[in-house]
Amino acid sequence: MTCRKCLRFPVPTSNYDEVAINVTMQSELYRCRTCGQLIQIFALERGIHYLSPDEAKSQFPDVDL
Repeated sequence: MTCRKCLRFPVPTSNYDEVAINVTMQSELYRCRTCGQLIQIFALERGIHYLSPDEAKSQFPDVDL
């Protein structure tokens, strides 16, 4: 479940922790410091994707969530 701060991603950047990078997919995974929601962005896209922990583990296998 997203919070108000998640809906404003990526500003301010102090609200989010970078969790992982997937070079192959050219994507980054962030975690909201307020609610813990996982947020994925792709290098060539402007949109964001909200992920469940299971989805994040399948796309970022080296991350311990």
